[in-house]
Amino acid sequence: MLLYHLRHGCGECDACRAGFDGTCDRHQGASNWSHGFQSEYIRFHYANWALIKIPGQPSDYTEGMIKSLLTLADVMPTGYHAARCAEVKPGDKVVVIGDGAVGQCAVIAAKMRGASQIILMSRHEDRQQLALELGATAVVAERGEEGIQKVRELLNGGADAALECVGTQAAIDQAIGVLHNGGRIGYVGVPHYNNRPIGSTFAQNIAFAGGSASVTTYDKQFLLKAVLDGDIQPGKVFTKTYHLADVNLAYRDMQDRKTIKSMLIVTE
Repeated sequence: MLLYHLRHGCGECDACRAGFDGTCDRHQGASNWSHGFQSEYIRFHYANWALIKIPGQPSDYTEGMIKSLLTLADVMPTGYHAARCAEVKPGDKVVVIGDGAVGQCAVIAAKMRGASQIILMSRHEDRQQLALELGATAVVAERGEEGIQKVRELLNGGADAALECVGTQAAIDQAIGVLHNGGRIGYVGVPHYNNRPIGSTFAQNIAFAGGSASVTTYDKQFLLKAVLDGDIQPGKVFTKTYHLADVNLAYRDMQDRKTIKSMLIVTE
């Protein structure tokens, strides 16, 4: 089996060698956000490096393992990218903002990197329960200033790191609000805002980092092994399965929060 992602690198440029293949220097601007990946055929540049080979055939794996392997094409490395960009380290107090598939995988990533406390900000019970199963130590349902204060009460102060997995102005404001001075933000939610001046956080010494995930790098280095060894089970984010003919419903159900992540069956 082969695994690929909609953003891929060449494996040779400075960015790729530094572990940022999601923003490969050979894909200028937004050109690394490839299109047409639900087409019957695609042309895959730099496939010799960017494709990930998974041992065996699909029939060799359980359904649960197949689901976890599928997350390695996107949401699991993206969640890990948030934790890496925020430099989550053992003992850190971490807040995850966003309870979708990427946020759930960010919980897994924070746990992998040794966080001592992981708070998920979520208002949906099914997502709260999954996050607690995956490694979250607490959940905060409140938002805005109320949510920020609740987090600070639970942590007895601000967080060391905030993982922003939504991409809205409200989410980034919440990420800034939960941190102690000198805290770190890893953001992977595609920004739907353009009015957050970085100078506004100068007095807090907050560090910002984030962007497109380094999918190939993380999968090759450790995520594929972690899934195959059973150390992590990110496939639990797939909460409903659809046939290809129902693809529009699959997208709509995710938008309406009737499922966390939809899995499509292309062929029997």
